[in-house]
Amino acid sequence: MAEAIMVAILGWFQCSSNPLGWWLVREPIMAGFWVGLIYGKPVEGIIIGAAINVAFLGWNSTGGANPSDLYSAGLLGTAIAIQGDISPEQAVVIAISLGVIGNYAWILFMSINSIIPSFQDKCAEKGDIKKLMFLQVVPSQLVVILVRGVPAFLAAYYGPPIIVSLLASIPVWGVAGFNAVGKVLPALGIAMLLKYMGRKDLLVFFGVGFAISAYTGMNNLLFAAIIGAAMGYIYVTLQPKEATMAALQVKSSQTGKASLYEGEDEI
Repeated sequence: MAEAIMVAILGWFQCSSNPLGWWLVREPIMAGFWVGLIYGKPVEGIIIGAAINVAFLGWNSTGGANPSDLYSAGLLGTAIAIQGDISPEQAVVIAISLGVIGNYAWILFMSINSIIPSFQDKCAEKGDIKKLMFLQVVPSQLVVILVRGVPAFLAAYYGPPIIVSLLASIPVWGVAGFNAVGKVLPALGIAMLLKYMGRKDLLVFFGVGFAISAYTGMNNLLFAAIIGAAMGYIYVTLQPKEATMAALQVKSSQTGKASLYEGEDEI
């Protein structure tokens, strides 16, 4: 009960539109860590969350529309996998299914909250700032508790036995299929990420990282993350200088042309 309540609180915090929730809990690998910490298995939680996270590398919410619910997949997928002693490959498949189901929770959340701004408009017309701020904070958080916290509690409290019984009823070839799909989905996530990175100025970094990993046999992700962060910093800091130099070159060329035209007019 206590663990299910903590998972419910984590589910509320994850979707409360709080920047800390986005930074610390939103991604499946972070949600996996916190869920694992609740159940006393933080390392296992990170492993499962990382496996789920790879499948969502290309996840992008455009205009409020989600292809799959990242929050439910990471949080509930890890909670059920840890309690049910499910492998990371099977956890990925379960997480994807939970993400599809959780997408309806996201639609319900957005639909209910869309009613609140109409009342806020009336408060703004009357100049009632206190009531406007109250409507901004309290009702929306109650919706989060109803749509996110309660399902997270129910999934953490009742979910594992149901999942375990379902897995027990699945034949061996079905479990093997889950494992195969679970290994393919991360590759799909990486492919979606590469689709977004398909730019000439970014692919060179991917090539450098791939070459270092392939020829040195490096498997330390922390080292790779540090190198990637350093290269990203260099890229970002040099980019404005290149843009400024390009602008100066264009300006100088235009100035040269203008002076040339002026000389022709004088002649």
